[in-house]
Amino acid sequence: MITIETAPPPVAAPPASPVADLDLQTAWREGWTLVFRGVLLDGSSRIELRRIDVTPADVAGFAGDHDAWEHVVTQARGGSALHRDALTRVDRVERRVIEAFCGTW
Repeated sequence: MITIETAPPPVAAPPASPVADLDLQTAWREGWTLVFRGVLLDGSSRIELRRIDVTPADVAGFAGDHDAWEHVVTQARGGSALHRDALTRVDRVERRVIEAFCGTW
């Protein structure tokens, strides 16, 4: 009997990060970032806006996430495309928390 080995089926590529195409370098230089934290029960992405704990030497950074939220919301209200884009990507739970502290944008 001849045994023919077959190649295993291809493994599906992991899904792309929902924040991969955001300008995270600029965000990082400002002291904040978006963090992909997995998937919520309904299948939507869990994305949080957070301060960066360790910032470059020339960046003051934020005392807490609330300060980072305030910065991003203020910039978004001023018309910044980057900051508006970042706020559209946060998950619905994070959005409600940010709006409770900072108001709508």
